[in-house]
Amino acid sequence: MTLTTSLEGQRIADELSDLLEAVERALPDNTSHAALRQRATEVTEQVRAALKAEMEPRAAALREALREALETLEQAMPAEAGESAWARFGEQVRPAQEALEAALARMTAAARPPRPMNRARMIMHVGMGTGATALTVLLPSRAWLVGLPLVVAVFAWTAEFLRVRSTRVNELMMTLFGPVAHDHERHRVNSSTWFVTGLLLIAMAFPRPACAAAVMALAVGDTAASLVGRRWGRTRLRSGRSLEGTAAFALVAGLAATLVLRVGFPMAWAQAALLGSIAGVSGALTELYSERLDDNFSIPVTVAAVLTAVLMVQGLA
Repeated sequence: MTLTTSLEGQRIADELSDLLEAVERALPDNTSHAALRQRATEVTEQVRAALKAEMEPRAAALREALREALETLEQAMPAEAGESAWARFGEQVRPAQEALEAALARMTAAARPPRPMNRARMIMHVGMGTGATALTVLLPSRAWLVGLPLVVAVFAWTAEFLRVRSTRVNELMMTLFGPVAHDHERHRVNSSTWFVTGLLLIAMAFPRPACAAAVMALAVGDTAASLVGRRWGRTRLRSGRSLEGTAAFALVAGLAATLVLRVGFPMAWAQAALLGSIAGVSGALTELYSERLDDNFSIPVTVAAVLTAVLMVQGLA
């Protein structure tokens, strides 16, 4: 399986998933019908173009899944506006999308390529994470700890709502944040929105040391996993992630969380190292198994919950 073939197959599967999500969210009026029909037509053309491209013989299962998706899209395309028509479209296309995902999942782990490296996004990711960690340690009260991410989360989700309802707003936001955005975020909730939502949740639910360690683990661990996995990753585990990248996440996140806990809170080195190691390992495992849920949300929430449980067992929560 060539890199280009597997990348294109995954991109189309993501586009189909985004289209079906848009169908579920859209209002049954003429405006949404026109927009959905345009998107469905664009995806159909992408599938048709992929089928015209040359593929290796071992890509037969992927080609067959693409062929079935094309036939389904062509047959299910609604001719007129109406909620029931688009509901039927979703029901008919969903199995084809799932079959395409299954074909991609049957590829060998080595054939599932990682996303292309985006250095600007990595820099932003580390900057936002370390900044949020510093605020978690330094803000004077729980009210500040909850209030700040609450304000940002309200703004972020408002922007998400607006760009779903307006193609112009969506295009404007993608133009502004294009250098740090993934392609699939054009039609999905932005990772930064999930990140600030995770910050809000852990600020409300967990003690401050657990929050700070969890956010720091995400900030540096995710980036370390990407860098090491792309450069030295050879042993594939799942979803394109490697053993080397996962180990880098656990090590770097563990060290960073240990330092934050030791410097930011009245904690002995042994205690900080224990909690930091747990943060690194739990964060790495969460990143490894985060497929449907954005890991900018799942990692800080999971790590903070695990650390809180440990602190409760030790009587320190």
